[in-house]
Amino acid sequence: MRCKHCGKPLNQSQYAQGGALKSCPKCSVEDGEEHIFYSYPGAYGQSEKRASASIPDGAQSWCTLCRGDDYGPHYGGRRCSEVN
Repeated sequence: MRCKHCGKPLNQSQYAQGGALKSCPKCSVEDGEEHIFYSYPGAYGQSEKRASASIPDGAQSWCTLCRGDDYGPHYGGRRCSEVN
């Protein structure tokens, strides 16, 4: 599925506002229409185990709530059409 606003895949994280916001692939797929963004890194966290050439800061892919099996979208999430 693709975002109705930007056309990019919902299951791939996107960044907005200079990296201050990151989309959660799980929340975005659950929404089914647009990427759902939360503050980054606050709503995600980072892990050395996830660090790689493409993700040097080790950003977690899913937001903290989704990683705890509380699938969103969650309160405070911002839609792609609101941030891009």
